[in-house]
Amino acid sequence: MDNLTRVIGPAPSEMTLKELEEAIRREHSRVARGLETGAYSYGAKKKKSKVPSRATKIKTIEEKYGMSLEEMEKKLELLKKLEEKGAL
Repeated sequence: MDNLTRVIGPAPSEMTLKELEEAIRREHSRVARGLETGAYSYGAKKKKSKVPSRATKIKTIEEKYGMSLEEMEKKLELLKKLEEKGAL
């Protein structure tokens, strides 16, 4: 038990008010120095990635295939008609 007290220090209820204030100042200083050097919390939750909007998806598809969405729809309709006729 003595080793535990030496490693983590006495409980706040076992300290005098002056010792507790000094311990709080030391801890505050330690955390401030860590933040200044770029430390961050490992417990922080990561932000969820944003889902692209429908407009963004359409724009991406149009850029990928080099034609507008309306043109793609017309070509798909033409392909369906050709498949129904047995031309393909």
